[in-house]
Amino acid sequence: MWTGDEPPLAESATAGDTAIGYTDDFVDAAVAKLDATFGKGYAKGNPAALAGYLAACASNLNAFMTAAAAMEESMMADAMDALENMDEDELEAQFGPLGKKKGDH
Repeated sequence: MWTGDEPPLAESATAGDTAIGYTDDFVDAAVAKLDATFGKGYAKGNPAALAGYLAACASNLNAFMTAAAAMEESMMADAMDALENMDEDELEAQFGPLGKKKGDH
């Protein structure tokens, strides 16, 4: 059963392994949630409720991840715009001498 304390998946895991691992975790968490809410064995006795709960969770996760990715993309574009609008003196004040690698003198 999912406890939230599991270690991250191995770095050598494939995308398929990762997807299956997360899906297993989501199912375990959904069973625990439904059983805690409606009584032990509820999820097993009501597979349609489990499927509906998982579908709702997947939809919410997808919406969250889509919004987060859009925000990240927007923030990156804003940062790039800000950098493009800085002159060389501002850039050097912010980031140090231009054209030199760290440690060059």
